[in-house]
Amino acid sequence: MDILFDRKSCRSYKTDEIPQEDLNYILHAGMSSPSALNTRHWSFIVIKNKETHKQIMQIHTASQMLVNAPIAIVVCADLDKQYKGYWQQDCAASTENMLLAATAKGYGSVWCGVCPIEDRVKAFTELLKLPKNMVPFSLVVIGKSAEDKPAKQRWEPSKIKYESWQ
Repeated sequence: MDILFDRKSCRSYKTDEIPQEDLNYILHAGMSSPSALNTRHWSFIVIKNKETHKQIMQIHTASQMLVNAPIAIVVCADLDKQYKGYWQQDCAASTENMLLAATAKGYGSVWCGVCPIEDRVKAFTELLKLPKNMVPFSLVVIGKSAEDKPAKQRWEPSKIKYESWQ
């Protein structure tokens, strides 16, 4: 379980490729997350093309780390298959699973939000030629980290309440 505490957002990458076996492991983790009524309505678009990365960096100003990162994964929801508006929770769980799997395999990763920023959703929809029923939720950037910094300690007992707020 230490993987939960070791995960950190990485914003600087080496250009090293990610073997397909490792990429499949990360995608499998995304597909293994829970979803409302087990709808599993997500789809993933793996983007390796550097020209597409450049376009993404223009759309999403916080994705500049794609300049060196080898892989971007866009997590999308199929609104026709989702259960009663739970698609964002389901896609968030899938995104987090992929971040943890990347850490387990020794890669750096970062979650760049797409939804609910309407301009980003529209731009990603157009760039990736998504059908009307598909909505882009998140952008996951993965690669070998060029950073050497420890994960932050995030334990805050003051944030815990028992039985009620008071």
